[in-house]
Amino acid sequence: MGSTSSTRAAGWAALTVAVVVGVTGCTFGPPSPASTDAAAVHEPVPGSAAACVPDPDAVAAAEDTQSTDPVPVELAAEFDAAAAAVHERVREVVPGVVVGVRSPAGTWSAGYGADLVTGAPVAVDAHARVASVTKSFVGTVILQLAEEGSLSLDDPIDDYVADVPNGTRITLRELISMTSGLGNYSDDEAWGLAVLADPEAEWTPEQLLAYSWSMPTSFAPGSNMQYTNANFILLGLVIEQVTGQALPDVLDERILGPLGLTETSYPTDNELAEPRMIGYTLPAVVHPIGGTSNKWVDATEWSPSSAGAAGAMISDVDDMLAWGRVLATGQGVLSEAAQVARLESFGSSDLAPQEFYGDAIVCQGGWIGHSGNIPGYNTLVRYEPASETTIVVIATGLSGSSTPPREFVTEAFAAALAEAGGTTFVAPVVPDEAQFQAIVPEL
Repeated sequence: MGSTSSTRAAGWAALTVAVVVGVTGCTFGPPSPASTDAAAVHEPVPGSAAACVPDPDAVAAAEDTQSTDPVPVELAAEFDAAAAAVHERVREVVPGVVVGVRSPAGTWSAGYGADLVTGAPVAVDAHARVASVTKSFVGTVILQLAEEGSLSLDDPIDDYVADVPNGTRITLRELISMTSGLGNYSDDEAWGLAVLADPEAEWTPEQLLAYSWSMPTSFAPGSNMQYTNANFILLGLVIEQVTGQALPDVLDERILGPLGLTETSYPTDNELAEPRMIGYTLPAVVHPIGGTSNKWVDATEWSPSSAGAAGAMISDVDDMLAWGRVLATGQGVLSEAAQVARLESFGSSDLAPQEFYGDAIVCQGGWIGHSGNIPGYNTLVRYEPASETTIVVIATGLSGSSTPPREFVTEAFAAALAEAGGTTFVAPVVPDEAQFQAIVPEL
């Protein structure tokens, strides 16, 4: 497993790269069709969101039976075989991955793959950019402030930030639940080109939001669901205004410090602490911006400010294993009543089938958590109440073309690890070698 390599020249300057960050991150790419017609966005997924967490009270009150001790040797071997088999199938588009499982049986984690330049094995304790998992932290602070009476989820965003389209009608509740209808700046082609022209440049929240405000709103506030990074850029500004503190300090004081998440941070620069996973991203194969080159690009020190409060945070597998259960149960960050309300917030979704979005939290087939994707990194955090199991996958690569979506990689690892641990996580089928070659024919 070894340590990761030090910084090297990225080699991105001559490339144009299209990086699809998907439903749980920022998107580099052409704009999605924008319209004020609700039919222009994905229709809600059929089925009952409430069925994803049938007993929120039990989840919020559950005794913590997870163990941080190592799992038995036999189970560790099963986890290793399962994860290694998946990585063998995806290694051409996933240079490195760190995976972890925590349950009543114990904790297990491992790294697979290597730095493409130095050959150093991926370190199991490597830091990585966890992208839109950031939203779950920011959303938790908003819920804390609401519980304290410092704000109301029914406050219009216009009370805090001026000149937001529909700002007198869009509430904080609609921002945190992705039902605002605001444009997604990371779907804007001009924004994507600006980032790719200077990936290490600093972005302010106001600059990011300006791209969203140039886009039409998609639907009346509260009438539909559409994943929009602008929502959480706004919520970050709300937190700073209400607390009078910078967002990194608020997160440290309210969540990271109290929970002992010492390897998790909201960065204020482009650095990624050692040991670190080198974040490789792949130029798009079928994309108007991306061109045709399929050489890996080192995006490790691309500026996280382009994601801001929607996706800038850094962590490692051990901290994410701890956070997965906290996010699902609320224990240590919210009252039982507040967490029950959060677990009852899942509504219609434009995510995958039977994957529902709530108040900065996802439920997918009974597994609760969040995912994230940013150039170079793809992260999945899921907790299953029934088995008291948390699974974390942090992968590099496959952040180019969205065909197939990057989710299949992290979810394929999750499914294999769940099965090895005696439970079930439903995931897409991993493409075979021929399908990979159709995606990345020059690799």
